[in-house]
Amino acid sequence: MDMKAFEVLKSLNLLYVEDDAATREELSIMLEPWVGELHVAVDGHDGLELFKACRPDIVVTDIQMPRVNGLAMSGEIRRLVPDQPIVVVSAYNDVEYLFRAIELGIDQYLTKPVSVERLLDKLSRMTTAILAVRERQRNQVLLEQYRHLVDQSAIVCKLDLAGAITYANDKLCEISGYLPTELVGRNLADFRDQGEAFELYQTILAQVKSGRKWSGMMRKRTRMGQMYAVDSSLVPIFDELGAVTEIVSLDVDITSYHRTHQDLIETLGHSKRSLNEQRHYLSEYKRALELGSCICITDRRHHILSVNKHFEKLLGYTSEELEGSPVSRITTDVALERCLEEAEQTNPENLTSRVVRVFGRGGDELHFSVACLGVHNLAGEVDSIIMTCQDLTESLRLNQDIVKTQRELLYMLGDVVENRSQETGHHVRRVAQVSKFLALKAGLDQDTADMIETAAPMHDVGKVGIRDGILHKPGKLDAKEYDEMKAHARIGFSLLGKVGRPLIGLAATIAHEHHEHYDGNGYPLGLKGEEISIAARIVGIADVLDALSSSRSYKSTWDEQRVLEYFRDQRGRQFDPRLVDLLLNHWDTIRALRNGCDTS
Repeated sequence: MDMKAFEVLKSLNLLYVEDDAATREELSIMLEPWVGELHVAVDGHDGLELFKACRPDIVVTDIQMPRVNGLAMSGEIRRLVPDQPIVVVSAYNDVEYLFRAIELGIDQYLTKPVSVERLLDKLSRMTTAILAVRERQRNQVLLEQYRHLVDQSAIVCKLDLAGAITYANDKLCEISGYLPTELVGRNLADFRDQGEAFELYQTILAQVKSGRKWSGMMRKRTRMGQMYAVDSSLVPIFDELGAVTEIVSLDVDITSYHRTHQDLIETLGHSKRSLNEQRHYLSEYKRALELGSCICITDRRHHILSVNKHFEKLLGYTSEELEGSPVSRITTDVALERCLEEAEQTNPENLTSRVVRVFGRGGDELHFSVACLGVHNLAGEVDSIIMTCQDLTESLRLNQDIVKTQRELLYMLGDVVENRSQETGHHVRRVAQVSKFLALKAGLDQDTADMIETAAPMHDVGKVGIRDGILHKPGKLDAKEYDEMKAHARIGFSLLGKVGRPLIGLAATIAHEHHEHYDGNGYPLGLKGEEISIAARIVGIADVLDALSSSRSYKSTWDEQRVLEYFRDQRGRQFDPRLVDLLLNHWDTIRALRNGCDTS
């Protein structure tokens, strides 16, 4: 086999079923280095269970085996997955077995002793075919999604080569006022605005039929006779021989922009101002732009040519100090370099923008929204780049203050709940800190971990709806009292679920699910495994850790060894095993983190 075949086999998930121990061990050792994942079973019964658990790409099985033979197992597998690839290996050349395999649709049959090279070659060809089918299915799904996306976001119709409409989407019917049945069969030119020549449509159609895309602005009329304008693209669709078979029209509604443009032209056309007046107003517009915007101009090497007074004031530099300097003097943010580079490559009408960090004379960090526009010379080349900047520093600071205030408010509300429950101080802060730590270690991104930290203090907010006699009972709750206590999960979800904000929505989910168990024996919904949100699984561990490590009205503080044993025992039962492993592996760090909350 060549190297490509080797690489194909590395993606293979293989189930091998063989009752003979020596044969099984020998062939397993030979197969394991070549395949991505190898599962081995000793008979058809175990093989079927392994198949259900790991869903392999290919099954390789012996025939004669105790309990359940290979063909019986294959029949059950084919019942579960009708097109499952199976290779039958046997020391018997009996026609009966061969016909039974054919009846099951198994067309891959090898006799013992098995040639490893022949088996690997067969497996590589089967895997290549499997991957090709999957790629085709994946492409079909993607194409359908793309088609749906285009259909939802653009005005779409299909035309035959004579220009007659064969399909019209909902957006076309919506903007034109026609029903689909009224559009299909009509020529696209029938809907043109009275100012558009029929010959133009004929020219466009001829261009697209020749295999070239056409793009431009079209004016059309609705059913009620109103004009609407679209930015239109007509694209030829080719068959496998390269012949154009149909045309797809993709339009974007630009009616409002067209009307604004026409109004401006009409205003300018009727202007009675003299040349001096127009120069005066141009000067006034430039002065307004100068005073209202923060402007920096660079050359193509991104060296500063000039800055305006507003830019000088914000950064504390004079124009003379900055002229000739690279923009890296005021920022090390690569986003600005990319913005400048993109400005050199875009059309004159387009600009690029980024939010970048800029440093003033005193080292103060500022945040600017920067828009870059290439200035073209008469030859059409970018001669310089204008950067118009908006200072976002104060807005970002205020936003950060708002987030901080919201976090403190949620902590305060969490403290109120815990104080009513007569639980230990700083409980919600310890739960929040440990939850954030576990979230990051579990591979969640920083923003998600921060949201979990902020939402975690509200995990027991539903306790506001529980009677004091239940919350403050010194002993263990009886069955009826425990059922009443469990209601706090639903109450919390009901309270927080009414607020349509992502952060509060996360808090609602945590409040609802943090008492669910990984094995499905928790409450209130009996969710299991991955059905429980990752945030609730994380907070559930942090909450129990703090509850066990603290004294409550119904229990004394557990020592550290007893807490550790509890989490080991409940791994995969009450708690997500992966999260328990993270907790135990980082136990010393988490202990220090919790102690820090008590002293802060």
